[in-house]
Amino acid sequence: MKDEIIDVWSQRSQSYSKVVQGGMASTYESRGWQEIFTEAMGPGKHKVLDVGTGPGVVAFLLAQLGHEVTAVDLSEGMLTEARQNAVKYGLDIRFEKGDAENLPFPDCSYDIVVSKYVLWTVPDPEKALSEWHRVVRPGGKVIYVDGNWTTDLESSWWRRRWRDAARLSIAFSERHHSPGGRKDFSDRVGEMLWSTHADRPAQDLDMMGKAGFENISTVHISNRRVLKGMRYFKHGYWKGNFLVSGTKASGPSEKRMGEGQ
Repeated sequence: MKDEIIDVWSQRSQSYSKVVQGGMASTYESRGWQEIFTEAMGPGKHKVLDVGTGPGVVAFLLAQLGHEVTAVDLSEGMLTEARQNAVKYGLDIRFEKGDAENLPFPDCSYDIVVSKYVLWTVPDPEKALSEWHRVVRPGGKVIYVDGNWTTDLESSWWRRRWRDAARLSIAFSERHHSPGGRKDFSDRVGEMLWSTHADRPAQDLDMMGKAGFENISTVHISNRRVLKGMRYFKHGYWKGNFLVSGTKASGPSEKRMGEGQ
C-alpha cells in the first residue's frame, strides 16, 4: 500500500506544486498559515522538522519566519519540486528523503515537528506519531494539520456540489498545464487508509496520548482564515480542517523549548 501512496504523490507532484505556488503568491494565505503555526509553536526561533513536506509549503512559510527548517518526504517527485521551489523563493532549507514512520534522525533532534495534510495517508499513524515523539526534544512539540477528507462532506449536499464544481475547474487546469495529469488513490487503497472511517480529531487525540504526549489539544481551522477569491472557490468547500498539538514531557531540570531564546 505504501508504494502506491508514494506513486500517487509522485504523479501529482507537479500539479500539487502549482497549488503551493499559488498559496505562496497570496500574502493573505501565507500570513494566515504563518499565524496559525506561530500560535501553536509559541515564541522564539526553533529547529523544526517538516514531515511529508510535499512541494515544501510549510517549510517555506516557517523558514520565512526565521526558523531553522529540515524537511522530509518519501516521494522523489515532491522533493524535486520542493528543492526547485526553495531556489525560486531564495530559502535555505535542508531537504531529505525520509519516511514519516521511520525518520532518519537521532533521538531528540528537533525542537518542533510539524506536518500538514500528511497523517491521513500514513499506513500506521500510531507508529508515525511515536517517531515524531522520538525525534522531538523534551519540552518540544509536535504540531500537525489534517482534515476529515472522506467524512466531511457527507452531511452537506450543497458543499458536495461545490466540491464537484471546484474539481471540474481544477481538472480542466491540470489537463492544460500538468503533463502528468492527476492520479488518485484506488478504491482498494482508499478503503485501507485508517483515516477513511476514523472519528477525527477524536482518534488523533487518543493516538497522541498513546504516543506519550502531554498538553494535547486540537483547534478547528476556518478556511476563511487562509483562503479567499478563487483559492477559496477551489478549496474552501472543506470545513473539517483541524490542528493537533502535543508536548513531549520534560524532566524536572529540563528547560522548555523556546525559553530564553
